[in-house]
Formats: sequence, structure tokens, C-alpha cells
Amino acid sequence: MDASKDDLKKAIETEHRGKATHHHAVPVNEKERGQSIWHGIVHVFDLADNPKAKRAYAWSNPGEDGKPVIVTMLHIDPVKGPIEAVRAALAAELNAKHGHNDVSRRLSASGSPHRDPLHGGRNPSAPSRQRGRSGNS
Repeated sequence: MDASKDDLKKAIETEHRGKATHHHAVPVNEKERGQSIWHGIVHVFDLADNPKAKRAYAWSNPGEDGKPVIVTMLHIDPVKGPIEAVRAALAAELNAKHGHNDVSRRLSASGSPHRDPLHGGRNPSAPSRQRGRSGNS
């Protein structure tokens, strides 16, 4: 179950303040050494009244409990687009969980890139996340 555009918009506005307006959505398939390590739809939002960025990115990943986990990233260097936002989120998650951001080490350690979904504890340098809600806001 994916989060709706409204859920993503609310997450951006809650985490980063400002007024988010959906601009478009981009399919992203991030690969490492020929293997797909993340694929999904990244939603691009224009962001007004935020002192750091004029654009933000948001998507959802499945959580351990089956509820979507929303990931948000601001358009701040080195994040210059949807692909870089996903790469930064993957690197931050790996660093938080394993103390490194080398995706290829995770692939060889786990045997499967899909055993380690993007969820878990917050790290100050990690992308923003919010647990999805079951329809009640």
C-alpha cells in the first residue's frame, strides 16, 4: 500500500514547513552493480515559504508492519533531483544501520537487496520519515 499524494504533501509540510504543491511524479529504478536496489515513484513538490529549499521529494516504502513509511528529502546539494534524493536516502539509511554507505557491501552481506527495506530509527543526517496512517488523519 502506497501513501497518497496528500499523505506525501502533509509529510513534507510537517517535516520541512512551508506550503507544498505537487508538481509531478518520476519513476526511479536505482541500480548497483546491475541489480535493482530500489524502485518506485518519487513525487516532486514545489515548496513555498521554506528558507532552505524551493523543492522537495517524497515517496513511500513498505514498513515492517505493512504500513507505508514516508521518506522526504529537500532539494539541497547534493540532492538535485529525484534520483539523487533516493541515492541520498539509501546512503543515509545504510550509514545509520551499518556504519557505511556502500550499497554493494549490503548486497553481498544480505544476499538480497530486498531484505533490508528503508525503515527504522531516525538519524539526524537521515532523510525524514513518517509512518503512514490507516486512512485517519
